Amino acid sequence: MCGFCSYFHFDSSSSQEFPNLDLDTALQYIHHRGPDSRGKYISSDGRCALGHVRLSIIDLAGGQQPLSNESGNIQSVVNGELYDFERIRSELQEKGHAFSTKSDSEIALHLYEEYDLSFLEHLRGEFALNIYDAKKNRFIAARDRYGIKPLYYTVSNGSLLVASEIKSFIAMGWKAEWDIDSIVNNGVISDMRTCFKGVYKLPPAHYLLATSSGSIEIRQYWDADYPDKNIKETRTVDEMIQGVHDRLIEAVKHRLRADVPLGVYLSGGIDSSCIAGIASKLLKETNPNAKLRAFSISFADSAKFDESTIAERTAEFCNAEFEKLSLTEDDLLASFEESVWYVEQPQVNLNGVGKFLLSEFVRDQGYKVVLTGEGSDEHFGGYAFFHNDYLREVDNTTPSGFGAFTQEQLSARSKLSDKKDVFGDFVAAGDSISGMDSTRKMINGVSTHTILGKVFSMNDENFSNAAISQCGPPAPGLAMGESINGIARFKANNKWHPLHTAMYIENHTMLPNYLCNLLGDRSEMAHSIEARTPFLDHHLCEYVNNLPPSLKIKTEANGSLNEKWILKEAVKPYITDEIYNRTKHPYIAPSSKGRNPTIVDLINKIITKENLDNIGWVNTEKFISTKNTYLENGDALLFKDMLIMMSYVILSQRFNVATWGISEVVAR
Repeated sequence: MCGFCSYFHFDSSSSQEFPNLDLDTALQYIHHRGPDSRGKYISSDGRCALGHVRLSIIDLAGGQQPLSNESGNIQSVVNGELYDFERIRSELQEKGHAFSTKSDSEIALHLYEEYDLSFLEHLRGEFALNIYDAKKNRFIAARDRYGIKPLYYTVSNGSLLVASEIKSFIAMGWKAEWDIDSIVNNGVISDMRTCFKGVYKLPPAHYLLATSSGSIEIRQYWDADYPDKNIKETRTVDEMIQGVHDRLIEAVKHRLRADVPLGVYLSGGIDSSCIAGIASKLLKETNPNAKLRAFSISFADSAKFDESTIAERTAEFCNAEFEKLSLTEDDLLASFEESVWYVEQPQVNLNGVGKFLLSEFVRDQGYKVVLTGEGSDEHFGGYAFFHNDYLREVDNTTPSGFGAFTQEQLSARSKLSDKKDVFGDFVAAGDSISGMDSTRKMINGVSTHTILGKVFSMNDENFSNAAISQCGPPAPGLAMGESINGIARFKANNKWHPLHTAMYIENHTMLPNYLCNLLGDRSEMAHSIEARTPFLDHHLCEYVNNLPPSLKIKTEANGSLNEKWILKEAVKPYITDEIYNRTKHPYIAPSSKGRNPTIVDLINKIITKENLDNIGWVNTEKFISTKNTYLENGDALLFKDMLIMMSYVILSQRFNVATWGISEVVAR
């Protein structure tokens, strides 16, 4: 685990002398990602430079990066973990490859040498990487299948800049400007844009190929797929339960490989609980005295959101050592500004701040690696906002003998009309496609993206008339639906069950852009913590994707919906009865009610007329009025708007972003 920043100069018609960008300062900006060592490579002609900061986890004495092949004409930097690397290294050695380290990262370079651009299909894990091929004069950047590891790129002053975090670009001459269309339509969550003009996230499961002439291509190397809803499943239910069990065990086993102590993030849910149970069992198979360390958050002043007592009972069941970080609302608010700087995107709640502080706590306990439960809800149907789309069509694929679903689904659908969860009201399940907006029409009527669009966006009235004039009415849900590629939209309308379409959309938006980024890598690596996600092992995910919808969300005889049913059955030996029978409660940090002096002081400090005017695209008068309303009534939705806007103010100041104004529109 580590971080990198690199640059690749394109040819200039006026001169072949390439500028020497300040790579050392760029690396200093991301020192938190790799405090153990630092390295860099600059090509002899100055065209390309690769920089790397290292968090030593495997091959502690060796494994320094950048890495080079024997001839020195291929260089690479890798961020993340590559699993099953010892087997792959042995196979490559049999083909004549000579390795200089025992690090997992080195296999990427040799796989590229062996298979050229097909090397990515051989990688298993969470990773982002850069490769410079001096012989072919090309630069490659690639990102793992689910976007677990971040990778940003931009073109500045005729050079391609690539980094694990945007802040590295500051040292290399980049000047921050707002991407107003991305901000209005929430491209930070909806697609691969950021809030900064010209700065993009490399999409998960894609690689970037840049040549010296200046061409840049973004190519996909993998994508999720789901079964044809018109074809009956032939496997037995027991066979599929066993299939999930075996692949999850394998995924956890691979992620226990480390040369440093390893822990687990533990909440009151089935995802982290089963990971803890499986990991404890596997560790004891090789060392009967092994004890896993479990880390949990306790919200001391909000019992409603505190799952630490359940987590502690799970830790006792697993015979794991339990460590609890108690946080108050004041603790969360005190670290809000710093957390925004590290995650580089707006916070919509205080969840990310909680993870930010938990990672600091784990680091201070002497740990570098934790297992987490991210990715389970995405593949097993754990979110309540999936329910509508599950019930949109009858599941005709489920094996005979598992149950008849038609009437039960209709019964469950009727019970959703007044059901809410933390994401707000559900969109009506029985609505007609003919009356839907264009985005829902083009993806078979699913509504998940419209719900998520509301969850992660501010009220439209917060934007200035000039911003709306340029971008049109805000439509974050529309942007989220439109970001899905045409092949997937075709399958959504002709092949996939609506639940699987909803999962595909969430997997390509909220998962990489929020859960793996703000709640994941960025909050963890802010304090040099590597998180490993067994539920995002692509071998496991490919298997789970191809299971029938009704094994993921089972409709019970009384019409209730039992989310993640097949996972519960697969991991039953590794969890308590309490966890097995518990309905999902998402990890949520408490929101402020507006009366706490700490939030009052923070809002009044950050949300000022001067700060909002300096941003340029805010309806300042309206937002100041909204601020006053929130401070009077503590409304949770207004609190979300406060956090988002405070995030933008912080980003504007930390990145010294130029004020956006109508003059920019005229200039175009």
